Amino acid sequence: MKAPYASGMTSFNVTLIRSLAFSAVMACSLPLFAADTEETQWKDLCAVANGRELIIKTDTGDTVTGYCSTISIDAIDIMTKDRRIVTIARKGLSRIQIHRTKGHQLQSLGRGIQTGLRQGSDWLFSPAALAGIVTIPATLAWGAVSAPFCLLADLRYHLADQKEIKVK
Repeated sequence: MKAPYASGMTSFNVTLIRSLAFSAVMACSLPLFAADTEETQWKDLCAVANGRELIIKTDTGDTVTGYCSTISIDAIDIMTKDRRIVTIARKGLSRIQIHRTKGHQLQSLGRGIQTGLRQGSDWLFSPAALAGIVTIPATLAWGAVSAPFCLLADLRYHLADQKEIKVK
């Protein structure tokens, strides 16, 4: 005999609760930032970027998107997605914006999983076989648990607006 609470209605309630919980997580992960600016010294621009993507507009109307590589007294070097270094003169800048959050977390997780699986398989065929037997399932479990959170972080990155940086 089934318990009185094990009906089809319970399944509906569980599905509803899961949907509401997922919606709450999604809503909390969206940025609630005001469109503001941040002022910084020129020499501190790369430190302020802290690995986040910069969007730089020049006086000529060109837009360069990438990551701060180096900064000198009169220029900034930006590494683009295709790994080119673009040097932009300080006097040729008209606007600097920065993404509020870091992106590409799922891609970073994939590289970490690949590294862990490669190391585990190398250990399997060595005297450290026991470490390989433990490392491979642990790496796969880490990826399975972390992937949804990385996906949410990447979604937040794509939905987040940019913040303008004013250089002194």
